[in-house]
Amino acid sequence: MKTIIIDLDDTLIEDMQAAKTSVAQTLSTVALPTDGETIELALQLIRKMWKAHPHRHTGSLAHVSGWEALWLPRENTGLPGPVIESLQQHEVQVWSAILDARRADPARAKTAAEGYRSFRHRLIRALPGTQAKLAELRQNHRLWLATNGMPAHQCRKLAKAGLADYFDRILVSGDVGAAKSHPAFASAIGRELARDELRICLVIGDSTTQDLQLASNGGWNAAHVCPAGSCDEEVVNTVTTVTHIRSLNHVACECPSSAARRLRL
Repeated sequence: MKTIIIDLDDTLIEDMQAAKTSVAQTLSTVALPTDGETIELALQLIRKMWKAHPHRHTGSLAHVSGWEALWLPRENTGLPGPVIESLQQHEVQVWSAILDARRADPARAKTAAEGYRSFRHRLIRALPGTQAKLAELRQNHRLWLATNGMPAHQCRKLAKAGLADYFDRILVSGDVGAAKSHPAFASAIGRELARDELRICLVIGDSTTQDLQLASNGGWNAAHVCPAGSCDEEVVNTVTTVTHIRSLNHVACECPSSAARRLRL
């Protein structure tokens, strides 16, 4: 049976823009300006402080982004209590640093941290047309989700966006033990395919370093999701074919024949 692997963040649901919007909304609640410079300063501090966090590479946190780390679940994560506690402290410390950088009152950091969590949760939604397109693709394909991050967090986002039921299998880096870009992720998919006698038709995602690398590692065709004007047509990749599309809605799936390239493990 033909199978399509699809990315989650910025392919099915908005991620980066939702993070920026949530940062702007949070800045507004603590009386800070929401101009581009202040938002970029906040994002820089978010990245910098997460990179230096002592548990940055602990278990399922290994492939979590800095802005994701500010609204991870606090229950059923599989992480030790002290790690969860350190994450809660991290949220407040990040917002304290942002407030301090703009000479605002760091004592409002806890309010900002909870505000960001709330704003970001409200912005979990499928991108326009996603559900209809998944329903269409599902008529003739098995759909698998492949994403980096904490399993509990990614699955919660998928469910809240109303997309979980479209997928036959959900593969998250925190469960696989490797990022999508690592050959081990493609190898894990290969084992699942062999067990169920399936083959990959297409890999769909927005990241050249993660989704296109996954496709390259597996020897699979790819559709690179990139809004108009931001696509790099010169992406170096060794998959059979890379097409560039503006969104999932523009996927025209023509699966290769059974003679297509086999998985390279």
